[in-house]
Amino acid sequence: MLFIVQTCLSQHIVEIKNITIEGNYKTRDYVILNELNLSVGDSIIIAELDEVIEKNRQQILSTGLFNEALLLLVNWEDYKADLVIDLQENWYLFPTPIFELADRNFNVWWQEQGRSLDRINYGVKLSHYNFLGNKDPLRLKVQFGYIRKFELNYNYPYLNKERTLGMGGSIFYSDNKEIAYITEGNKPQFRKSADERVLLKRFRAGLNFNYRPNVNEWHSLRVEFHRNAVDPFVRDSLNQNYFLDDRTSIRFFYAEYDFRYDKRIYPTYPQGGFLLFGNVKKEGFGLFNDYNNLQIFGGFEYYLRAHPKLTLATRLKAKTNLDRSTVSYANNTGLGWLQSDVVTGFDLYVMDGTDFVISTNSARLKFFDKNLKLAKWLPRQFEFMSLQLFFRFNFDYAYVNERDYTESNTLNNRWFYGFGPALDVIMFNNFLYSFEYSINDLGEHGFFIQTSVAF
Repeated sequence: MLFIVQTCLSQHIVEIKNITIEGNYKTRDYVILNELNLSVGDSIIIAELDEVIEKNRQQILSTGLFNEALLLLVNWEDYKADLVIDLQENWYLFPTPIFELADRNFNVWWQEQGRSLDRINYGVKLSHYNFLGNKDPLRLKVQFGYIRKFELNYNYPYLNKERTLGMGGSIFYSDNKEIAYITEGNKPQFRKSADERVLLKRFRAGLNFNYRPNVNEWHSLRVEFHRNAVDPFVRDSLNQNYFLDDRTSIRFFYAEYDFRYDKRIYPTYPQGGFLLFGNVKKEGFGLFNDYNNLQIFGGFEYYLRAHPKLTLATRLKAKTNLDRSTVSYANNTGLGWLQSDVVTGFDLYVMDGTDFVISTNSARLKFFDKNLKLAKWLPRQFEFMSLQLFFRFNFDYAYVNERDYTESNTLNNRWFYGFGPALDVIMFNNFLYSFEYSINDLGEHGFFIQTSVAF
């Protein structure tokens, strides 16, 4: 809420003579200033003041760094005023034990894999998404269980004086004794060897370079080296096309360009605005090119705020391989593998394919929004918890084009759709839990749970 001195309401504009930031114990001032679309010396039309202040408040909260942000104009004098930004920082460091499902989502584990505890990953994950106070995330993972995994990545967003260039790096290794070796009935089939040897090893390392010329626009260039290998048992007994050409390993350089133009309000769970996105990915070039592919995808999201509590959302995404040669089974992913690319009611299926288009649509009604006071003895970042509840109704549809791996996969090469209601719970502006009851065009219906974290 903005408090405005009554005597100044008759003036047409107000100039920002100073900006003061309070409550940012860890986050550096310039990180917050970089999120604003106003600066010292800017003039704002009085009639638009509330809207400008609210948009900047939303942009600050969209970083996920803060539980609350309050923007006040004070010290009004001669058409000028000071802007005070009062912040309540989020909790940034999450050293947490890993106890997670190895399957694509909870529903696959519960319904398809018999709730087997053998399909559990365990270990330790350290996530700090504001490591040096620069909105610079650091992630370290040491994991055992169904998939053994070691991973380290870090991103520093402000290399230059203008705070538009960033750079990061990552290194990753994993292995597992059981793998999905083929898709039948649009469901991955899993096998392990009798002696439980490691069947799949994956390694990658690379650098990424980021360019953010303004609050809404983001560009990224990533270059990596990949080496993936399977035990000969996979090629000889399970699927000779796992890597194609009787290979048991592939090495390749990988480069991708990613673009986003993001004007969404609260990206974790958008309640207005739009997003444009695109990606070009080249796999295989230079010294190592055991695997070659050129892929492009793009799309948009649009969120219409039909009412202060009602948002109408639509998302359209399409992908195609510009190289039309046969792709190995291991690299032929389509819909269903990523949570963002699941059609309502098809959580238990995957649709591998060379090309796809997916449209997800929903109406979202907010019926609870509070900043709840917890216990005083908790760390200050947990003393208050932001909690929002939404009722959502979905209608999604998609089409996946696949030329080679079509036997028994009847959901490929046709349109399919699903719909149903859901309850969404958002905590601390970062944690999203969704409880859905979905129906698909196969006549199947059921209850599904989804979770996600914004960092």
